[in-house]
Order: sequence, then structure tokens, then C-alpha cells
Amino acid sequence: MLKDSSSGYGLVSILIHWISALLILFLFGLGVYMVDLTYYDDWYHKGPELHVSLGLLVLLIMVLRIVWRIINPTPIDLPAKPVQQKTAKLVKLALYLFIFVVIASGYLITTAEGQAASMFNVLKFPVITQLSSANVDLAGEIHEYFAWAIIALVVLHALGALFHHFVMRDRTLVRIVKPVKKSDI
Repeated sequence: MLKDSSSGYGLVSILIHWISALLILFLFGLGVYMVDLTYYDDWYHKGPELHVSLGLLVLLIMVLRIVWRIINPTPIDLPAKPVQQKTAKLVKLALYLFIFVVIASGYLITTAEGQAASMFNVLKFPVITQLSSANVDLAGEIHEYFAWAIIALVVLHALGALFHHFVMRDRTLVRIVKPVKKSDI
């Protein structure tokens, strides 16, 4: 029930998936909200601190996700047209890649002044390199554009899951909501 099997996802994969999804959606909303904050707004300092901390948490969860995927069997793809399977794999790969691009650009923005990135003032991520002001602006644009691209891919991903559930009537959506039982293996 905790581990994945060839027939479905276990509880660990399901929790990683949904926690990541909720964090990413929250981070996006917070990022959009922070753009219009003024210096005198209460969230002018709180918002970025929370955004950075949760972004670093997403980094740790993504690393855990990759390790978990390496040490667990991958559920077998459900029957679908080859173009659907390739599209699903491309969307998933793009989501992973774009998430890491957003995390990396956010880290570069956060550490641009030479201070470590802090996760809830508990864990510090040291400065690897400092960017010029022009490159910080570029990192900011990359961060924003790729964040919007993630949201577009999330919408596509969700629509695909709903299409599988309501049109194709297969177990694609159910597999990422309900853990596989030993009796299902």
C-alpha cells in the first residue's frame, strides 16, 4: 500500500504528487499576489520569505520524488493511443524540467545579494554564485515565464486526467487518488 506496483501508485507516490501540486499552485498564487505588494504592506517581507521557504521545500520533495521513482517500480501504462502516451510522458517530463528551472531561477534571485536561501530559518542553502543586476532581471523573467508555463502544463495534465476518467473511463485518475492494495497486485 505504501509502495508502487505495476498496477498502480502507492500512498507515498500519491502524497508526493498531491503535496507537490498543492504547494506549486499555492506558490504560483502567492507569487502573483506578491507582484503588487508595496513596501508598507504586511506581506511585503512575509510573502517572499514564505515563497522562498516553500520553494525550497518543493525542491526537497522533487528530489525525494525522483529517488522514490528510481527505487520503486513504475506502474504499467494503461492502454491508450501511442500519441496520448507520448503526450502524457512529454507533459510529465516538461513539468519536472520546468519545476527545476523555476526553483533554480528562484534560488539565483534569492541569493543574488550574497545571502543564503533559508527554508523556514531552519535549513540554509548556501550561495553558489552571485548574479549581476541584469542577470537577476533575466532570472526573474525566467522564473515568471516558466511558472506560467507550469500552470499551463498543470491545466493540460488535469484535463488529460479528467478525459481519461470521464471519456475513456479508465483507471488513470483513480490510480493517483487511491493507493494500490495488495489484493490489486
